[in-house]
Amino acid sequence: MAQILDEVNKSMEGCVMLALSTFRRSEKAVAIAMEKCREIKNLMIVYVIDINVARYIVDAEEEFLIGLKEKTEAELLEKAEKDAREEVDKIAEEAKKKGIQVKTVLQLGRFAVVCLDVVKQAHPSVIVTTRSRRPEWVRKFFGSPVDELIAKAGCPVHAI
Repeated sequence: MAQILDEVNKSMEGCVMLALSTFRRSEKAVAIAMEKCREIKNLMIVYVIDINVARYIVDAEEEFLIGLKEKTEAELLEKAEKDAREEVDKIAEEAKKKGIQVKTVLQLGRFAVVCLDVVKQAHPSVIVTTRSRRPEWVRKFFGSPVDELIAKAGCPVHAI
């Protein structure tokens, strides 16, 4: 959590927060966030690397994969982090070219938990996000992190 707190500072209060994740990416959400930054000029990009990304791919019940699973999970998380960093850097560069001040948070974790922690520190005026690309069974079983964000953020949340 300290990593998040180090990234967020008072200069971003009232910012537009663009909340993305491994399963929540959208060019339309990025475009809407950029549009909202025309007036506010502060963009906080929060990218959450879903802690369970590898578990959706690697079947933990396969006993012969137990030793390989940890390696594969670490490799999948490493690739997800690399891809996330590239995406965040691309968005940040685009925003800076438009004269927008940008802060980024790249964090491994659960979407709603990480986003709400950032909200407590940055106090955004609006959050732009998108619904997940998680499997439907996961959403039904665990609920919707975007709905949790909408309920607890204390500011408007635009879910694209």
